[in-house]
Formats: sequence, C-alpha cells, structure tokens
Amino acid sequence: MKASKLKFAVFVYLAGMVVIHAAMFWNVRESVKKGYSDFAIYYGAGTMVRQGLGHQLYDDAAQFRIQREFSPDVAIRLSALPYNHPAFEALWFVPFSCVPYAVAFALWDLANLAMLVAIPFLLLPHLRQMQHYSWPLWMLAGLGFFPIFVALLQGQDAILLLFLYGLAFVCLKKDREVAAGGWLALGLFKPQLVLPFVLLLLLQGRKKVLYGFLPVAALLALVSAAIVGWEGMALYPHYVLHLEGTLAQGAIVPSDMPNLRGVLAVLLHGSSSVGLVAVVLSVGIFVLAAWRGRAIVPENSFNLKFCMAMVATILVSYHLLIYDLSLLMLPFALLTNEMQGEGKLRTWPRVLIIAAVSTLFFSPGLIVLMQNGRLAWMGWAVMLLMAGIAGEISPRRIRMGVPVL
Repeated sequence: MKASKLKFAVFVYLAGMVVIHAAMFWNVRESVKKGYSDFAIYYGAGTMVRQGLGHQLYDDAAQFRIQREFSPDVAIRLSALPYNHPAFEALWFVPFSCVPYAVAFALWDLANLAMLVAIPFLLLPHLRQMQHYSWPLWMLAGLGFFPIFVALLQGQDAILLLFLYGLAFVCLKKDREVAAGGWLALGLFKPQLVLPFVLLLLLQGRKKVLYGFLPVAALLALVSAAIVGWEGMALYPHYVLHLEGTLAQGAIVPSDMPNLRGVLAVLLHGSSSVGLVAVVLSVGIFVLAAWRGRAIVPENSFNLKFCMAMVATILVSYHLLIYDLSLLMLPFALLTNEMQGEGKLRTWPRVLIIAAVSTLFFSPGLIVLMQNGRLAWMGWAVMLLMAGIAGEISPRRIRMGVPVL
C-alpha cells in the first residue's frame, strides 16, 4: 500500500474512533455534569484546601461531606470517592474549586486538550521522521486513543503526567538531565508511574537526573506537609495501603488494571499468591528493562531505551487504570519514528509492536472489556509491546559487532 493511501486509511480509522468516543460522551454528558466523573476527587480536594480543611484531606467522612455539597445528585455514591494522591496535587485544583463544578470540569478538560495540542510541537523537533505528519493527524491519534478519551471523560490527571514525560524526554535528548529530573518529580502525584522510570534512568547511567529529581521531590513533600500537617503525612501511606487492601469498597478493581497485577488477578482469580507472583514477575520485567537499557547500542537507540523504560514502568506499577495508558502515546510516537527511520525495525519486533498498538487503538474492543470488568486483558498487549521493543534493542548491538550478554 502506498504511503499516501496508508496515511488516509489511518486518518479515516482514527476519525471513526473519535466519532465513537464523541457518541459515548454525548450519552453520559448529564452524568458528567452532575459529578459522576473522577474529577470530583480533585475538585473536592481543592475545595478542602481552599476552605482550610487540608488537615482532613485523608478523612473519608470529610471528603464525602464536601463531595455531596457539589454533587448531591450522584445516586450511586454512598461514601467518598477517595482522594488517594499526595497532598501537593490538591493545591493545583484550588483555582478550579473557585467556580461551579461543571465549569471547573470544562476548564480542566480544556487545559488537558491544550497539553495534547502542545505535545506534537514539543516532540517534532526531535522526531525527524514524524515531521511530515499533519497536526490534525496528531490530534486524531490522541483523541482516537481510548485511554486519553477516558482521561478526558473522567477529568483525570493522566494527560498531565504524559505532558511531563514529554518535557522530560526533550530535556534528556538535549542532555539536560537535571531539568528532566525536575519534570519527572512533578509527576509524583502518581509515584508508581514515576519512581520505576527514574530508577531505570539511573541504571542507564543518567545519575544527574537525581540532581533535579530530589530537590523538587523534597519541595513537594514540604508543600504536602504544609497542607495536611506532619500527622497527615504519616497517615498517608497507611491510608493508601488501606484503600488498596479493601479495594476502596469496589472503587479499585484489579481485573480492570491493564498491567501485570491485573493480568495475574484475572489468571489467578481467587488465589492468595497473586501478590507474591506479581512481585516476582515485576522484578523480572524490571531487570530485563534495566539490562536492555544498559546495552551498548548506537546513540540513536535512546528512543528505544526510553520506550522500554516507560512500558516497563506501566507493567510493574501496582495501581494502574485504563486512563493511565495515556502515557503510551509517547512510546507510540517514538516507535513510529523508529519504524520509518534509517534503522528500520526488524520484521518480528515490528510485527509485535504493530499488533500491540493496533489492539490498544481498537476502541470497540476496549469498550467491551470495560463493560465486563476485564480491561486487565489489555495488559497482554502492553507486554507484547515491551517484547517488541526488547527484541529490537538486542539485534542493534549485534549490528555494532558487540556480542549479546
């Protein structure tokens, strides 16, 4: 198929996914307006901080009281939709809490759309093979990716984390490791999706990342302490572990997590060994990513190493929901650039990567899995993606005349 025809086919396909997403949003627009979305967590937390109730941020009763004030018509919410993020993030939502909930939701989604618009302009100078793709195609790819649609529908913060990862990527490409560490530290509102990645960067020899990461992380810890107090800081780990242990009364569903934990929760349903097996396999995946990340490869393989670290982080994260897969948009862009560059990917890694990306971009399949509480099956696609990346890094070492360890 000629490149022009393939590009047109992709454009039409993505447009079809966007139409499906628009129809879904139209059907639930009233529920979103009433406060059924996850944005209620952040709006409520911002409201509590603005009202001087930061010390009660991890008090379920206080959270529920505030949430009922702006979403009294949410019939299914019999208790608080728990705010389980570090306290500093609540500060970002204080300005949004100054306007009515529906307006705040719209403004937050506009901010997320602005970040989606900015990402192509941020990345394109460093992705030479992608520069001939038009801006509308970039936007269709973003809006046609189901996890990003869910992030917008729920008013989640996954797109913000994607944007921070994009900033970190650009800084690393420019050898500005300290700045990259600072941007990654700002993403600690989802520590499980940042800390493994930072550790993998360190194992790749990028130790200067810590010079930016640690000071910013320390500053955010002080901000959190100022909001909830030192007693609240001490309570936070216990609060999060309690939510995970009780599955937040049904709000946390492992079978809906498209990561290693979710896959095992479905395969070993009811088994008490799920946690232990998850830890062992997570260590294995992490070691594989670290090993491949230290491979002696051409300089232009940085993109592949970055993708490997991001995908491994997603897989080993203990808590991950469908909207968190929004982060994959960055590896998708980097891999597309690699497949069209001078060092095109070999056949079998390319097949694995294309199969994984195609599966993850098929919204009807994800919708069916979501309706049946089985989004964890998408974890297999993420593992397929990692296998393709890992399979490509090693052969590049052979081309350079370096034996595989």
